[in-house]
Amino acid sequence: MTRLATASIQWMAALLLATVAAVPVHAASMAGPSVFQPSRITFKAEYRGITAGTITISLLDAGQGKYIYESRANAGGLAKLIVRHEIREASTFALDNNQIRPLAYVLDDGSDDTAKDTRLEFDWTAGVARGQHEDTPLELPLKPDLQDRMSVQVWIMQKLAAGEPLGRIEFIDRDEIKDYQYTNEGTAVLKTAIGDIDTVIYSSTRPNSTRVSRFWYAPSLGFLPVRAEQQRKGKVETVLTVLKVERP
Repeated sequence: MTRLATASIQWMAALLLATVAAVPVHAASMAGPSVFQPSRITFKAEYRGITAGTITISLLDAGQGKYIYESRANAGGLAKLIVRHEIREASTFALDNNQIRPLAYVLDDGSDDTAKDTRLEFDWTAGVARGQHEDTPLELPLKPDLQDRMSVQVWIMQKLAAGEPLGRIEFIDRDEIKDYQYTNEGTAVLKTAIGDIDTVIYSSTRPNSTRVSRFWYAPSLGFLPVRAEQQRKGKVETVLTVLKVERP
């Protein structure tokens, strides 16, 4: 049960863990609202066919060219017996010449205990990100375009909307810098709770890993993801499906 709750909730909080390659040339012409338009999207999370809860991801305009991209995960069903607190993960980032530059990142499991939390502050002048991961001091070197686990999601949507191929992307995941590679798997019309939606599909992998993540992005919604799933050793474990999309 612990694995069910952890896998379904924390994995969704890290949705879009990588880069995108070979974006279709027509992608930009398919795009709908701006990537940076405030929005809120709610997903149902399932683990091996069992409902594990809901996750809401929001993009908030903080003013002066700054934004907050956050996820709030709440367990449901049997998972609620294990995970009693709301899990929040968020990135505050700025737009610098239309480039996304993370400023602060937090992962908070909702409890008073900080043993599973992560907090980072990005010092671009000094070229380092400093903070704590699971109560251990953390310092990582920065390089151009380096993102955190949440800002990378907006970064990918921005590139998709522009029709730009990316290849590989590095980002800070908890206490280390990781890289992922995405593969374009074509398009599909996805039946969802909010209707039939045209999507572009990408799979994400890391070297020497048995995990494959797959994402369905909706050009008509500014390339918001409307479905995501993760496979381990060829078997689908986690599935996230859109329930509701709100744009103020």
